[in-house]
Amino acid sequence: MEDIKVLSDKSKSTYFSSIVFLVVVVVITVLLYLYNNYLKNNILDIQNTITTVESSINEVENDKNIQIYRLIQLNKEVIASYESMNNITKYINNLNILEREYNLDFTWFEISKWEISTSVITSTDQELWAAYQKTRDFIKKYREDKKALFDLAFITSVEWMVDMKFNVNFKIKNNLTK
Repeated sequence: MEDIKVLSDKSKSTYFSSIVFLVVVVVITVLLYLYNNYLKNNILDIQNTITTVESSINEVENDKNIQIYRLIQLNKEVIASYESMNNITKYINNLNILEREYNLDFTWFEISKWEISTSVITSTDQELWAAYQKTRDFIKKYREDKKALFDLAFITSVEWMVDMKFNVNFKIKNNLTK
């Protein structure tokens, strides 16, 4: 009889633990269902907010003033380079200063693709080597000048009889946006 009572107590205990387990599973399932609905509602709210922000962004992007501003910002460096390229009078004045400073004669010039091409004549005054010294001083000192508007390219040939004649290519420096 005791065996039956033990079996019956085990069966009641197993029955009770099964019921408790079932209740716990049902409660967890209900809680997970409620949490899932809460998350779905949050996702919908966030999606609505994103849609509202995207429509606001589209309205702003369609504004002509904003489009122009964005184009200006994207092309700021190109615009600045064209502004500096339009300083032709500044470059001509600089060539005039170079003529006086180094006692040279620029016979012509051409500005194209950020480069100034010109022909230089240095004349011999009374000394036989005066043209050579003027040319040498110009090439050396101008390349060493940190404030120069141009970079002096390599001089490929020099014609020398009484006067020295040579072609010069100046590359316009990119830091002329001031």
